[in-house]
Amino acid sequence: MKFLSPFKKWIFGTLITTVVLASATFLYFRSQIDHVLGEELSAAVEEIQITSGIVGLAFGVVQNGEILLLEGFGETKLGAEDTVTRSHIFHWASVSKPFVAIAIMQLVEKNQLRLEDSLVEVLPDYTVTDPRHQEITIEQLLLHTSGLPDVEDYEWDKPQEDSEALMRWATKESPRELLFDPGTDRKYSNIGFEVLGAVLEQISGDTFDGYMKTNILVPAGMENSSFLFPEIRSDLRTTGHTGSGENKAIADHYPWNRRHGPSSTLNTSVEEMSGFVSALLSDRLLKAETRSTMWQARWPINDDGSQAGTLGWSFREQEGVRIWLHTGADVGFRSALAIFPDTQSAVFLVSNDEAAPIVPILFTSFEFLFTD
Repeated sequence: MKFLSPFKKWIFGTLITTVVLASATFLYFRSQIDHVLGEELSAAVEEIQITSGIVGLAFGVVQNGEILLLEGFGETKLGAEDTVTRSHIFHWASVSKPFVAIAIMQLVEKNQLRLEDSLVEVLPDYTVTDPRHQEITIEQLLLHTSGLPDVEDYEWDKPQEDSEALMRWATKESPRELLFDPGTDRKYSNIGFEVLGAVLEQISGDTFDGYMKTNILVPAGMENSSFLFPEIRSDLRTTGHTGSGENKAIADHYPWNRRHGPSSTLNTSVEEMSGFVSALLSDRLLKAETRSTMWQARWPINDDGSQAGTLGWSFREQEGVRIWLHTGADVGFRSALAIFPDTQSAVFLVSNDEAAPIVPILFTSFEFLFTD
């Protein structure tokens, strides 16, 4: 500024001051608006929790890359008088699958795996009982188009906990009678994702849960989370509940069995899920290009293209907003995770009550965040 006249220096300084003050004012009012929005949304969710008679619920919102809301409502266990907090750990059921998809895409990113690779070539111990098994690809497993059936009995009442349980189940013990020719139809298959977990073990040389801990949970700051329920701190655990109204009861078993880890057994809190969202959207888990490949619409669900299957996620476009999401449901628990990458935002919620109206709460949040 030594070449500017005193008057020009004054003008320049005034402009800088004005910009700084304007920016500070904008940020202040934005923070106040966000605060009010967070309070209103929190009140709306709590009202749903109370009026629906939900035992416990934890809820989180990230907006424009910043945490807007992380709260818990209700009880960790019916009659326990232990209030749910943002730190309590829940079973997230099928919300496990997007985590598995990210893990598979990490291997793709490292050129250790290709989406078009044949399952039986990648997993040589896979027992082939139908010649069409030779046609199944990694992409089809991620997209639920492999033709593999679903799990009929998770055996939560007699969990297998040894380190070989998943590989044994995925390659030899799981049902494998194909429902259709691979790639010709789409039917949700938990077994397909358990097979993907075995693929992770085969390529990485680690256990599934070990790989997930090292390559996803720890990098995302999810220190108290695990796919292994016995690793969860006892003071952070929650209990599942079944039934409704007067028939509400504590679930007979916590949904945990090591052979179903990839499809179902993510245990985490909304506090740590916010860390996962941040890590995913800031390229700490996947490069932007890899993330786009994962989220590419590959199987149309409706005629106008507003809903489609992607690799490990579902896609939908609503009121011009693009959403990638997954929900979860197991005995005693319900969950949902929705990512809005265009605005660096997300909504995630989980309940220890299988009667919880998860989807209505999700869309209540959408209305607060994206409608005037």
